[in-house]
Amino acid sequence: MKKAIQILFVLFLFAACTPQTYYQLSETSSQSLLANRDNIFYDNEDIEITYNFWSDRGNGSFVLYNKTDKDIYVDLKRSHLIINDYSFTYYQNRTYSTPKVSLFSSFTDDEIQERRNIQFPGVTPKNLTKTAAEVVIFNEERIICIPPNSFQMIYGFNLQTEFYRDCNLLRFPKPKEIVSTEFSSENSPLIYRNRITYGFTENMQEVKQIENEFWVSKITNLPENEFLGSEYQKYCNDSSTYRVITYPMQKNSSFYFKYKLEPGSLNH
Repeated sequence: MKKAIQILFVLFLFAACTPQTYYQLSETSSQSLLANRDNIFYDNEDIEITYNFWSDRGNGSFVLYNKTDKDIYVDLKRSHLIINDYSFTYYQNRTYSTPKVSLFSSFTDDEIQERRNIQFPGVTPKNLTKTAAEVVIFNEERIICIPPNSFQMIYGFNLQTEFYRDCNLLRFPKPKEIVSTEFSSENSPLIYRNRITYGFTENMQEVKQIENEFWVSKITNLPENEFLGSEYQKYCNDSSTYRVITYPMQKNSSFYFKYKLEPGSLNH
């Protein structure tokens, strides 16, 4: 009996010391996107598109900025995120709902609409009111208008829906077992094309199309204690006693896939 308790105690300590959460870190590369210290982006004479992929499963949304002195119209039905040649169309005739709008109660109807446009671009409210409401329903628009020298967020799709497995990558590595697998644009497991159709008239008789391409160029599996960090929360010159979670490997051109330890004999 005493021996059995000792064995259970050892197993408990082992389980307590073994990370239960892991992260698959994906880094991307591109020949059509530019990069600086803060952003990855595309730029032409009309528009600038800024990306930030960093999130669990990858953030496919982006910010589109109108650089001109004219309205720009974006046709979401003719705009797509294409993953490994499979097309996800941005316009899907969706509806959105918002919580109470009492926070807007001090603004005019036009000001309320402007603030909703910032938070929910490409959608039009069925019901607009300054009084508090339990919910407000929005319809997605196929054609969205971006005014001169302003921007809108285009809500996209996850960049990764399934965990990537490779014979060179351990699913649950120890710190000394962490390795990376690198890819080119020819053999990458995930290749993306973001295709945008826009014009300067709402009837979209004359349009321009741009296509940004990027791909996963490096994948690394990491235990949680190698992926996450922490630091004391700071503001100006003040520092609190409260620690916040940090992501030392965070980049706008990278994303991650969070997964859990699974029992079994499959290590890859």
